[in-house]
Amino acid sequence: MQLYRGTLEKPIVFPESVIITAENLNSIDFNNVIYCEISPIGAMGNEGGILIYALGDKDNLITYETNEFIDKESYDATSEQINQQTNLFINYSGGFGNYVYVKKGTQLEIDEKYNCFWYHSQSTKLRIDSSVEGVFIRVVAEMTSQNEAQKMIKYPSVLDNY
Repeated sequence: MQLYRGTLEKPIVFPESVIITAENLNSIDFNNVIYCEISPIGAMGNEGGILIYALGDKDNLITYETNEFIDKESYDATSEQINQQTNLFINYSGGFGNYVYVKKGTQLEIDEKYNCFWYHSQSTKLRIDSSVEGVFIRVVAEMTSQNEAQKMIKYPSVLDNY
């Protein structure tokens, strides 16, 4: 049995999931990372977790995950790698201690019905789920406010001339 996306009539592509270890951390190509979350200990939701969505090839995503409670060494090393790559990302607050990074230049479709983001690849849409609904809602609010601020910069009010 195959599942199909109603609008695209293409098979649903579920991401491959990989647990981050000291041995495979260097195999993550941060140039292919689309979305990343860090939730340090004390954050609400995915406490102590890191969630990464990276392009595997043109039509699939790979999720990489680790958690400080399970493997502190991998969590610390992954967090350090992300911090060294911040120039690749736009940083958003996920609220309550959560941090979200979206690759610069990436357009994510916001789907408030299903509380997810969609990344449009060359031939299909790939679903990106935040670790918890609250992170998704907070990031959407921040993205929306930043977009509105950019519009204000590009198109200043006529009243600004008076």
